[in-house]
Amino acid sequence: MLSRKYDASQVFNDFLTIVICCMCREQQETLYFETIKRYEKDELNQFAQLFGEIALIYHNAEILGKWCDPLGQFYEALASNYKKSSFGQFFTPKAICDLMSGFILEPNTFGKKVNEPACGSGRAVLSANNYAPGNYYICQDLDPICCKMAAINLCFHEVRGEVHCMDTLRMSDPTQSYYINYEFWKHKTKLIIMK
Repeated sequence: MLSRKYDASQVFNDFLTIVICCMCREQQETLYFETIKRYEKDELNQFAQLFGEIALIYHNAEILGKWCDPLGQFYEALASNYKKSSFGQFFTPKAICDLMSGFILEPNTFGKKVNEPACGSGRAVLSANNYAPGNYYICQDLDPICCKMAAINLCFHEVRGEVHCMDTLRMSDPTQSYYINYEFWKHKTKLIIMK
C-alpha cells in the first residue's frame, strides 16, 4: 500500500532501518526519527504490523528448527535487474546454502571465526549456523540494503557476528558496521551500529 505513494525500494530500505533501530533498543533514536519523519501515523502503523508479521515468520522457523530469509526473498522480487547486474548480485537458493554448509563445516564445529565476504542477506551464514551453531561470523557486502538484511537475519536467528558494508575486494573501510550482540540480555540491546 505504501508503494502507491512512495518508491517501493525506499519504503523497504526505511523498513529495514526501522527494524534495526528497534533492535538497538533506544540506542539509535536520532536515526529512527530521521527515517520516520516522512510517514504519517497510519503509515507507521503499517510498518509496525509488518514488523510483527516478520517476527512471526522468524519465530515459526525457530520452532521448526529451521532458518528463513523472508527479507531476502522479498528483496529478490523487489530489486530491479539493473541493480542486480550492477552489484553482481545473485541470491543463493536455500538448498544450495544447506548443501555448501554440509560440505564445508563439520557438525560439531564450535567457536570458529568464519568469514563471508559477499554475504547478501546472510543466507549462507544462516545455513552454516543452523548446521553447526556457535561460531562467530564476519560478514561483508557492498550493498547497504543487503547489510541491513543480513544484520536483521543474524539478530532474529541469534547468530553471533558482525556485518560490514564495504568493498571486500578492495578492502575499503566500512561505511556502516553492525555488531550482533548475542548476549543482549546483559546489555539490553540486540544490535549495535557503528560508523
